[in-house]
Amino acid sequence: MTIFPADDPDKLPFAGILPAATKPFILGEGKGEKSLVFDQLFEILLTGDETDDQYGAWTMKAPRGDRIPAHIHLKTHEIFYVVDGEISVWMDDQADYHSKTTLVTGDFAYVPAGIVHAFKIENTTKVFGVGTAGFERFFHAIGEKTDATEPQGVYVPDFSVLRAAGEKYATIFMPEFPFKD
Repeated sequence: MTIFPADDPDKLPFAGILPAATKPFILGEGKGEKSLVFDQLFEILLTGDETDDQYGAWTMKAPRGDRIPAHIHLKTHEIFYVVDGEISVWMDDQADYHSKTTLVTGDFAYVPAGIVHAFKIENTTKVFGVGTAGFERFFHAIGEKTDATEPQGVYVPDFSVLRAAGEKYATIFMPEFPFKD
């Protein structure tokens, strides 16, 4: 049973791109479900629909940019694997674990549910991500659908959109969180 909505309307504009069933498939480069969030292109490669609600997978491509707002996922475990580039990741458990690490090509980070985190793209970067099933649609909820294969332009969601997506996907934005650098 998924911890996120199985009948999620955020997947409707993308119907037919992924099989929406647990069967083998191949997805060509740039052929997943894509949304632009700020200046980052998220491409959903696999969802809870294909994995019996086990996990979802995506890529994120972005140019150098500002640090995204600190946030915490209450139900989602998330990984980052740097396919190419450089990304700084801040993590804080609000107790005794505080880190800022710059990941480069081949580096990996794990962010368990309940950890405050943020990231900043240091130069043009591609990251492979995996998270708790259903969460992958969060990027659609806050982004703008696109057919682009590279990040193009900037889409800034209205704060009401961020808040609604945060409530739906158990994410709390904490832009004033004081990371210990």
